[in-house]
Amino acid sequence: MSELNTVAPQQLYRQWRGGDAASGQAMAQRFSDWYYAVTACRLGDQHGRTPLQRACTRFQQGIVSVTNPNDLADWAHGILSEELRMAGGRIPGGDFANALTRGRLPSEILARARSAMPAAQVRLLAHAYDARYPFERVAKEAEALGGMPFAVLDARYALKRWLRKEGVNFTETPDSPNLDYAPLPLYEAGRMSNANEEDGFEKWMLQNMSLCTDIAEFGVFALSLRNGAFAQPREEAAVVPSAAAPAPVAASRAPAPTPAPAPTPAAAPTASPAPARSSTPSRGTAGRDKPAAPAQTPVRPDRTPLILMVVLAIVGVGALAFAAVQMFGLING
Repeated sequence: MSELNTVAPQQLYRQWRGGDAASGQAMAQRFSDWYYAVTACRLGDQHGRTPLQRACTRFQQGIVSVTNPNDLADWAHGILSEELRMAGGRIPGGDFANALTRGRLPSEILARARSAMPAAQVRLLAHAYDARYPFERVAKEAEALGGMPFAVLDARYALKRWLRKEGVNFTETPDSPNLDYAPLPLYEAGRMSNANEEDGFEKWMLQNMSLCTDIAEFGVFALSLRNGAFAQPREEAAVVPSAAAPAPVAASRAPAPTPAPAPTPAAAPTASPAPARSSTPSRGTAGRDKPAAPAQTPVRPDRTPLILMVVLAIVGVGALAFAAVQMFGLING
């Protein structure tokens, strides 16, 4: 199924509607990974679990109502947005251990990073991820490090590389940042100018699963940065109480669920599928749609009792519920 990783979700949808079970499975995985990345960044693993499961259920039950593949991204994002709003939209920060941190609090790991990394990068990340800190001052600090938005993105990846050396099993740690990802730190920090920019960036994420993986695996550290992990003592914000996290468990690779071919609908889609186009908004930086890079499939944990959700009319999309819970198991232990 690896060759399907680069196929646009609209094309996967059309192939699934034509009876291709493999395309249905790939589509389910694509949307669940996307939903997970967004909820993990905005709400964290624990707070995001319920809205994620609800969104996946609604996607599963309503997918057959979408007749135009070009409406798929907007329709799916609308479902997730509603669930996120009902859950509070975005938490200000937090300090949550998970399997990637091996049960350690992110703030404890970041405390060591703060001492090891260049002070200018630490200060820039501290201020960039603090939504209360004036953006104009962040931009001024970035000038000495290459300017906005490159400097913040570069500092973020420098931190990820340091964390990987400390045993955090990241998969997305490029030596040279992709400038198309320039809005990424602003999105993680909740600093985008308005809701339309944020929505546009999230829809663009669906076209790039490497970006989704990047955001999902860094989620707990982004939350900890937003919570003041890199702040100097005089700047530290009120700490958001940490939720009790379950002890991490060793994950094992489980094969992706194999859905049955979808029944051919009475009325086939009439519009030719095309990648949904949206900008990657930033302060003065426009993004470009790009073909999705092959997703690096992470280790999956054992399946959960959501198997009941598969017994629905469209078995192929029932895989979505599995994939959502599997992603939680991977990151949250």
